[in-house]
This record gives sequence, C-alpha cells and structure tokens, in this order.
Amino acid sequence: IFLSLSHLCQKSTMSAKQIITPALRAAVHVRSSKLNSEVAKSAAAYLSSAPSGGKHVLPDLPYDYAALEPCISAETMEIHHSKHHNTYVTNLNATLEKLDAAVSSGDVSGIISLQSALKFNGGGHVNHTLFWENLTSKGNSEFPTTGPLKEAV
Repeated sequence: IFLSLSHLCQKSTMSAKQIITPALRAAVHVRSSKLNSEVAKSAAAYLSSAPSGGKHVLPDLPYDYAALEPCISAETMEIHHSKHHNTYVTNLNATLEKLDAAVSSGDVSGIISLQSALKFNGGGHVNHTLFWENLTSKGNSEFPTTGPLKEAV
C-alpha cells in the first residue's frame, strides 16, 4: 500500500515522534539532484516498499478451480487467477523495484511518477486477494438457511 506524503508526515500513533523530519518533508519541493545523502537515506528507510517476506506473490486459492462450477467455470477461474491476478502481482513487484531505485537515488520525480502504477497494481492485487477469499463452493457456504437475509435474497 502506498502512503501519501501528507499521511507519512502525521505523528505516529505509536509514539510522539514525527515519522518524517521537516528536512525530508521540504525535500519533496526540490529537484532530486539537490537532496543530500542524509535526506535520501531517510526517504529510503521511511518509504521502503518491499513486503516483509520480499516480493509479493500470487496467493494460492483455498479451493480448486472447478470448485465453483457451474456458477463459474474452472477455465474462467484459472485464467482469472493465474493470468489476470498474476499480472497485477508481477507489475506491482516491478513497480516496487523501480520505486526502491527512485527512493535510493533521491529521484523525487520518479517516486511521484510511480504512484499511479502502485495504486493500480497494488489495488488490483489486494482486490483480487479479497475476491478469492470471499468465494466459496456451495457445499462450504455459510449462508443462513433462515432469517431476514435468507428471506431478502
């Protein structure tokens, strides 16, 4: 998830210290070539984009591709998961590598230019992960058999 600079500049809820120093906050208004090495190192530390385990990965599905038939075909599930969702993950990792390089070199323009790709691919990855977790086969459904929700549906 990509955090905006204004969010990063807010005081931490865990402690009273600021997440970003005034020097780093001011640095976004100068050319990247003007950043001193201390500010660039602070930016790299605060804007680290790699997940704790390294690269983002395509999550395994908790069910077989055919588990949702006849509502969703196994072929549709396989394409949607292994190709479509995987493209978001691949592009997110590529964008994060570019972001790490831009942050390390103090390239503020490069950091800013990557925001759209981060939102698109990061959002696509998160949305699809939630999508897979919210699907279940008919036999494993926890849908109520009685009550107002059942009646409304």
